[in-house]
Amino acid sequence: MKKLFRSLSIKTKMFLTFAGAYTIIITVIGVVIYLSNVNQMKVQTQSLSSVLSTQFSRTIDLYFQDIERLSLAIFTDSYVQEALENYEGQNIKDDIEIRKSLYPRLFNQAYPHSGIEGITLYTNEGTSFYYEKSGDMEINYEPVKKEWMAALDHQKKGAFFLLPTKKVSLINGDEERTVSLARNIYNIPQREKIGSLKIDINIHAFDKLLEIENVKGLEDHLRILVLSKNQTIIYDHMNKRTGEKIGLNFPENKEQILTWGKKSYLYASDYSNFTNWNTLVLIDNEFIKYERNQIMLFIGISGVIAILLIALISYLFSYNIAKPYTKLMEKMKRVEEGDLADRMELIGNEEIDVMARVYNNMLDSLNKLIVEVYESSLVEKNAKISALQSQINPHFLYNTLNVMKSISRVKGVEEVAEISESLADLFKYSMKDLDKKVPLSDELDHIDNYLRIQQHRFKDRFISEQRISDDVRQASIPKLLLQPLVENAVTHGLADKRKGGVVQLNAYSHNEQLIIEIYDNGVGMTEQTLEKVNKKLDSRIIDSEGEGLGLHNVAQRIRLMYGHQYKIMMESRINIGTKVRIVLPFLIDHN
Repeated sequence: MKKLFRSLSIKTKMFLTFAGAYTIIITVIGVVIYLSNVNQMKVQTQSLSSVLSTQFSRTIDLYFQDIERLSLAIFTDSYVQEALENYEGQNIKDDIEIRKSLYPRLFNQAYPHSGIEGITLYTNEGTSFYYEKSGDMEINYEPVKKEWMAALDHQKKGAFFLLPTKKVSLINGDEERTVSLARNIYNIPQREKIGSLKIDINIHAFDKLLEIENVKGLEDHLRILVLSKNQTIIYDHMNKRTGEKIGLNFPENKEQILTWGKKSYLYASDYSNFTNWNTLVLIDNEFIKYERNQIMLFIGISGVIAILLIALISYLFSYNIAKPYTKLMEKMKRVEEGDLADRMELIGNEEIDVMARVYNNMLDSLNKLIVEVYESSLVEKNAKISALQSQINPHFLYNTLNVMKSISRVKGVEEVAEISESLADLFKYSMKDLDKKVPLSDELDHIDNYLRIQQHRFKDRFISEQRISDDVRQASIPKLLLQPLVENAVTHGLADKRKGGVVQLNAYSHNEQLIIEIYDNGVGMTEQTLEKVNKKLDSRIIDSEGEGLGLHNVAQRIRLMYGHQYKIMMESRINIGTKVRIVLPFLIDHN
């Protein structure tokens, strides 16, 4: 892994480091936020359920306290006291009179309470007067004492019972679920039992007492139950299991998780000492999971967006930091290939600018050293040539060649005379002022002498052509620049050519540049060989053999004299031919 990391670029390393570090930080923050929000959500849900259970329980207490006060009002009504105390038996006529008198009193008591389904007065003799909210009142005879009546007889005289929910049949034939408040009636002031009272409350009255408007999003996962002591369901706000008896085991731990059926619930309960009922609020664990998933989704999406933004910022940051180093590396690769002309630009960053200045100074020093070495090489060559010239008297050589020319013409050997004349001119041109520039026309005359000698040597194997613009004949070029290129064309390009060979020399100006082209229709080169030659021509490394007349050294002379923008380029196709193009500044020496 370390080896792989080390092999990466500096930009990639910086990007991975920054992005990785921030991703870990964001992940840790996301986990902390997730755990914190989940715990907070559980606490808030638990708190909400506790508030709901307490609020609903208190509201039920207040409602039934009001019902209990209503029962006391009926209890103490003078007519009710008189009718129950003086009731002697099942006399239909008297019962009808009592019903007529009771109806308006019970109506007035029950009317303000919309939840009251009916009120029943029981005499000790088993007669009951049942008022139903629809506006009717009936008389029943029930000789058998009800269980709750017997139980009340053993309680304190002010006691009352809240009877579990049950279905009751109304006078009009409908059925409703009701919960009842029952108590004994005692005469005043003797406090002897003269009857009983039962007030039936429609279970839908609980719906009006329950307020869950402020729990948006929780309704589908909420279950509210009111349980009696024996866990009979007094009220189920979903109206599914009202009246049923269930068995719930409340956990003793602090998790507040209750299992009912196949589901788990977060629960809160509130016990009322007034009604002896337990108000239970259940919140399905699916809601907790849903909210937890919502939090996870939000954090996940936010985290992904944040990571993408940080990745983008990290990439831009690492790119901007690594950009100067990448450019430096690219320029150093070009130096490795021999290009010493490209320089780094100052960008205003202190550290990078110091490095750029050091790099530029290094290239300047290398260029200076190369020039010094090249000049030293030229001086050494010139010294050798001068030594050769001092050993061979040029005048003696010229005179000898002229004598040979005269004898050849006297003897009628014109071909030898012509070769001697061309050789004398060629030798004279090559032996002095090698480091100076000459007009292109002089160099062309020198090339003519060279080609004339070669044509005598190779007879009809090739012809030479020249296409020279008149405006470039006086252009200044380095002396002996073209001969090595023409010589390559003859000796290498046309080596296998027995006849039909062509050596063409073109010269013209373009955009203040002098373009010289040397073309031969010889063997040409393969793409691999051409690429290798061009690469060597672009190299700044001086030929170790010091071949001043070679292609490479000609390219070096041009680069050192005029700069890297001036150079030699070669084009070649196998069995088609080769073209050498020289690009020089268009200069004219007026001296």
